[in-house]
Amino acid sequence: MKQSTPIENQTVSLEHIEAGTVLKNCEIQSAQERKMLSEVQFNNCIFLFDDFSKTEILDCSFTHCEFSNFDFEKAIIYRNTFTACKLLGTNFIQAGFKDTTFTDCLMTYANFSDSKLTNITFDSDKLNETSFQHVQMKKVNFNHALIDGADFSETALKDLNFSSCEFSSIRIDVNLATGLKINQFQAAGLISSFGIKVVE
Repeated sequence: MKQSTPIENQTVSLEHIEAGTVLKNCEIQSAQERKMLSEVQFNNCIFLFDDFSKTEILDCSFTHCEFSNFDFEKAIIYRNTFTACKLLGTNFIQAGFKDTTFTDCLMTYANFSDSKLTNITFDSDKLNETSFQHVQMKKVNFNHALIDGADFSETALKDLNFSSCEFSSIRIDVNLATGLKINQFQAAGLISSFGIKVVE
């Protein structure tokens, strides 16, 4: 990614941001719908709008940015990194993700329903009560994530590995769980989610 001299502590219009721009401690405003964002680094930036629906976001990085309750419905999100970002209650319904990593992000109550995830990593994220309903997943990694109360109903869980994650209960469809990997301590919590009681 070609980088320019960082822009710091300014209010910047999204429409004027060029590929290769590095933004630090900036406020980002938008006067119109932006349908493409490519090769930009956002560090500790504040967005003064919350609608990224149907936007293509390619080859960008976001560090310490706030996206809680933002709308990314039907967005295209390819080859991006989100690090230590807040995505509390963020809407990703029907979004398409490829080659993207979320690290140390707060993503409680986020909604990925009906989205497509390909080669995605959730690394040490808080995904409690997050919805992954009816999601197409391929090469998705959950590493040391908190997923208690997450909803994976109507989603095939083949090849997913939750063994390093923390949860007491999650929602899954047992007929779509073939191939899911969990550890022995998680098994009791998963069984209880089906109304089955384990007795000694």
